[in-house]
Amino acid sequence: MRGAAQYNDPKMFLSAIGKPDRPCPTLLARASQVFAVHYPNRPEDDIIRRLTLTECEILMGLPVGWTAYGHEGKPISDSARYKALGNSIVVGCAEYVIAGIAEALRKEALNG
Repeated sequence: MRGAAQYNDPKMFLSAIGKPDRPCPTLLARASQVFAVHYPNRPEDDIIRRLTLTECEILMGLPVGWTAYGHEGKPISDSARYKALGNSIVVGCAEYVIAGIAEALRKEALNG
């Protein structure tokens, strides 16, 4: 998979994605910039494409357009938006962890 990304070879990349009889590799954080989609019942429709900024924002649990503008209302470049989304944490995961910590602290306060 790394070689496919390094050489920008879609055919090699498609052969590396998870199929029913093979493990699914992880997505690469480096310069691969692609996303593979495998359709188990229609392998001829397998594709490689880049996730859109909207898809990234939704996957991270953010409202659509959340990363579009900076604090002064100036537009943010696509590359800066992708970087910010890649360096962030999923909102739902953060909420879950914080709720667990709050629950543990409540129990400790009641029992302590």
